[in-house]
Amino acid sequence: MTSLHRKFATATMVGISVSVMGCSATDTDGPGSASASNSGVAASSSPLSRNPTYENGAYSATGQYGSGPSTITVSLTLDDDVITSVEVTPHATDPTSRDFQERFADAVPRLVVSKDIDDVHLDHVAGSSLTPDGFNAALQKIKDEAAG
Repeated sequence: MTSLHRKFATATMVGISVSVMGCSATDTDGPGSASASNSGVAASSSPLSRNPTYENGAYSATGQYGSGPSTITVSLTLDDDVITSVEVTPHATDPTSRDFQERFADAVPRLVVSKDIDDVHLDHVAGSSLTPDGFNAALQKIKDEAAG
C-alpha cells in the first residue's frame, strides 16, 4: 500500500505541476496576446474608430431622369457617412409628374434617414419608377462632392 500511495502522490504532484505550468504559461502569454487581440477586434468593430469616406455637412444637387427634362433636387446632411436629414424638391409642372414627385419626396426620408449614404439606392418608391433615377443621380453628385 505504501508503494501505491507513493505512486498516487507522485502522479498527483506531477499533475499539479503540469497544471500550474500550463496556467503559468497561459498567464504569461495569454493576457498580452489576448489584450492585443481584443484591442484589434474592438478597434475594427467600434463605430468610434470608423473612418468616414465623406466630409460631414449639408449638400444639395439636382438629378435629371427620363427622356425629358425631368429633375428633382436632393438636399441632405451627412454625419459620419450617415444621412441625418433629407429633403427632395419636385420640379415637375405636369400635374401627373408633379404628383409622382411629391409622393416620392414624402416617402424618401423614411427610406434614407439614418442610413449610410453608400447603402442608399432607390428603385420604385411610392408608385414612381422614374423619379428614383433622378434621386440616385443627385445622390451620386453629392457623394462626389462630399468625397472632396
